[in-house]
Amino acid sequence: MTDHLLVPMDSSPMAKRALEHALSTRPDARVTVLYVIDYIEESYGARALIGTEKLRERAQQRAEELFEEATEIADEFDEAIQTETVVGDPAREIVVYAEDHDIDQIVIGSHGRSTMSRILLGSVAEDVTRRAPVPVTVVR
Repeated sequence: MTDHLLVPMDSSPMAKRALEHALSTRPDARVTVLYVIDYIEESYGARALIGTEKLRERAQQRAEELFEEATEIADEFDEAIQTETVVGDPAREIVVYAEDHDIDQIVIGSHGRSTMSRILLGSVAEDVTRRAPVPVTVVR
């Protein structure tokens, strides 16, 4: 059976590097590129979409642009990819997607933040690594 890899994508160079790493080291794997649209606000235990319709349209457009870039990268490796978009907190949604879609491994880019920045802002890659139900490869 072919492994199923999940590669979360944003516009960072490290995300693109993570996709290249997944495609070059696991050419036999099925690869899903996931973009998480993050315009969720939590208050009093409830989650709600925030922003205007225009903001949502721009987020969808950005997802399509990222998927075009991801497809171009996959074409360079003569590989096909699947793409998915979800809405929510990036770290949480990546973990949930892995749990719900029979993912065997997550390959994620690190933003290379400084220690202080990670303490103040957190790190999606760090959260995913800590919470994921499958092995995680962090690409720098």
